[in-house]
Amino acid sequence: MNPFKQCVFPLVLCCIALLGCKDRDQVPPRTPTPDSELTTLITKEVDSLYAVYERFDYDWIEFYANDYTAIYPDSPIMPKTKDALRTQWEQIYEKYEVQLLDRGRPTVIPSEDMAMSYNTFHEIFINKETRDTINNTGTYIITWKRQPDDSWKIVFETLQNHE
Repeated sequence: MNPFKQCVFPLVLCCIALLGCKDRDQVPPRTPTPDSELTTLITKEVDSLYAVYERFDYDWIEFYANDYTAIYPDSPIMPKTKDALRTQWEQIYEKYEVQLLDRGRPTVIPSEDMAMSYNTFHEIFINKETRDTINNTGTYIITWKRQPDDSWKIVFETLQNHE
């Protein structure tokens, strides 16, 4: 038998075996969540976020991805971390008593492994020393992203202040 033919057959057999094994390691695609189900799920996430936020401790920060993006009025686009967010709010809570007076029901825009939600809010910041009050009303806009463990985390936030 030709030595070339003797080498080709085992080589072809190895290639077929490798290609057959390649598909075994691939994760099957996730079944898309219907929009109505995703809207309900994200609405519950927003409700949970506000329920925790109203306690005015730091547990609400767990709703954020470790790295996220924030855009605030009169500020540049900022990549942020949960640790930086906690530091920011430690400074706020040190100086102010914060009260959430009202919030609107969220509107959810679902999109497979992401969803945007937005709602109005009305909160006040009371200076602990002077008792001066800052009235803060606006619309809070966030993007949620499904995580590999199937949880949902905030990966983007912005707000628009109302006068």
